[in-house]
Amino acid sequence: MGTDYESRYKFEIYGGNSWRRPKTTLTCLSSFPLKTPVYLDGSLHWLRNDGSIVSFNLETEHARLIPISFPRGLSLKTLITLDHVYPRSLTGNNGLTLISATEEYIYVYSLENILRDPKWVFVKKIQNIMMDKKKLSYWNVEAYEGKCLVLREDRAKEEEPLLCDHVVHVYDLSTNKWVVMGSIPGWCSVNHDFFQFTPSTSYVVGLDEILPWDGGRISSLSTIMALIDGSSSENVEKQLRKRSAGHSFFF
Repeated sequence: MGTDYESRYKFEIYGGNSWRRPKTTLTCLSSFPLKTPVYLDGSLHWLRNDGSIVSFNLETEHARLIPISFPRGLSLKTLITLDHVYPRSLTGNNGLTLISATEEYIYVYSLENILRDPKWVFVKKIQNIMMDKKKLSYWNVEAYEGKCLVLREDRAKEEEPLLCDHVVHVYDLSTNKWVVMGSIPGWCSVNHDFFQFTPSTSYVVGLDEILPWDGGRISSLSTIMALIDGSSSENVEKQLRKRSAGHSFFF
């Protein structure tokens, strides 16, 4: 909301099976949020296209604008995320990290002095792994968490130039090497989002009676979704494919 010169932010909080709107509003110079927010120290952070950050504390329901500019020479391919390796936050757990990618290099910045004098500090430069640029139809940095960086590229197929292979590369910061993690299914051709997932082998009483186990692990996400809504995993997989044309998927 707002005018051509200013933006007014309002917030909604979900709890108790319903949404409510706090009285908190934030008015500042107009700029658009980029991508999804990042959660840190009890607050959600939205990066805006002028480099500033809108922060909303879920406990105090207080909103504020963090006045900060992008580093010089920043690429249009940007990502704001958390660094789980090098603590920069108030609690010493995680820190806000900015990724800027060009065709040659990927730059990593860390946010310091978030309360008093916020600034992006250069941390690392990574050689981009992109292969044959002539065959690329799309590429982007999708995720980063301090240990690994995930890059996605869509390459035109040699036998069918109108179709693409969706390849996911991972850069391991401990070895400074790129590896191919895998590919995204062709039928899943919508916008994607990536998040960190840690498999668990924890035992739940009675779960093995209703779910097929594969070496002590649930084999797929559709199996978990089937447990939640009571459908068979096969039906869930069919529903995912039907909905892929209009929904985002999480990998």
